[in-house]
Amino acid sequence: MKTADTVSVLIPLKAEYVSIARLTASGIANRIGFDIDTIEDIKVALSEVLSKIIEKQLAEDRIVIDFLYLEDGITINFKLTNQNISDLFDNETDQFALAIISSLMDEVDLQKREHDMITMTKKLGRAV
Repeated sequence: MKTADTVSVLIPLKAEYVSIARLTASGIANRIGFDIDTIEDIKVALSEVLSKIIEKQLAEDRIVIDFLYLEDGITINFKLTNQNISDLFDNETDQFALAIISSLMDEVDLQKREHDMITMTKKLGRAV
């Protein structure tokens, strides 16, 4: 597989900027070839993750979101700093949000490494 093109967005961690991330995801997913329903699923999953991050105030004042344009899909990475990623989905309501995200995307991974990261991937041709 060839190297993925990456588009990075740095937005303030405020609800009024979520639309910028959604628009970016929509444009990239459209270019990859996803249908409108799948693009909406990707945007809903992205919004769910960002709303939890904003609600829990897990990051500082900004967040970096990387959109990886793959041959067969899209991967979205949310890079978090100075927090514990396990706090993001720690109660029943949060677990429901994670279930929604997981049902809309093909892969969802919560990673604790140098920086905490949430990664979600949607592949072309896979039904929800």
